[in-house]
Amino acid sequence: MAGSSRNATVWFARLALAALLAMLAVACNNMLTGSLTPVPPVHRLPVDVAGAVVLIDRDPIIETKDPNHVARANEQRVPQDYREAMERALVLGGFKVTSKATDPHDLVARLAIAVTESGDDIRQVYRCGLFAPDASTNVAQIDWAWPKGTYVEVGEVFAFATHNVATEVATSRRVLAFLRSRREGSGSGSASDASAP
Repeated sequence: MAGSSRNATVWFARLALAALLAMLAVACNNMLTGSLTPVPPVHRLPVDVAGAVVLIDRDPIIETKDPNHVARANEQRVPQDYREAMERALVLGGFKVTSKATDPHDLVARLAIAVTESGDDIRQVYRCGLFAPDASTNVAQIDWAWPKGTYVEVGEVFAFATHNVATEVATSRRVLAFLRSRREGSGSGSASDASAP
């Protein structure tokens, strides 16, 4: 009886040790790699303004005080990749996108990534300035900061950022009011209406 009690104690001790090691492995793995955050869906435009046309005819600029950031970004095609991802995200949000200034459009988008560095802390803000077609009126400025401690798959960085920015654009009260005023005819008319058959 004493032998079976001893065997049961040893068995429970081994089980407890195995469980502890498993928990430590999971905890260490999350501390080292972080939990990966999935790319969120893009919130769509309301039906009454769906199909609004956005002109993106320039690559984004890199806003930073460090010329090394600009050099690295250009080497890695960051402006071009951000622009392409933003175009895809806006389309998912119910917009149409053109790269030709001669095409009818409702909004002009100016993209940028602002990078600031303080020691080991690097902050990125994805920016989207939206203007009236004649570029005289700033309709809205969307600035989306990458959340600290948020990790995504390497190939999903731009999708994650642009899906968040596009959602901010599609839900902006100022953007929606501007598009509705164009649809109602109080502006210069809707480009998407003008291009409809």
